[in-house]
Amino acid sequence: MLSLGEGKRSSLKKLSIEYCGTCNYRPIAAGLSRAVEKETGMKAVLMHSHVLGVFEVRVDGELIFSKKESGRFPEHSEIIDILKK
Repeated sequence: MLSLGEGKRSSLKKLSIEYCGTCNYRPIAAGLSRAVEKETGMKAVLMHSHVLGVFEVRVDGELIFSKKESGRFPEHSEIIDILKK
């Protein structure tokens, strides 16, 4: 997982949250999306996936969080902190 480098903040264009629909991760993705929008004003695109167990957060295509890599869901605050850097 990556953190966004300095200077990247001004060029942020697209936040996407890809989630496993089969696993019913949509409510988790929607909750994260609401928290991010409230704190940063950035709206996320929620992307339903048929890949079992997937939950990935990307900014402009750059992976910033992966449940597969970490073995857990992200805390809202850790995603918000990355976006604010």
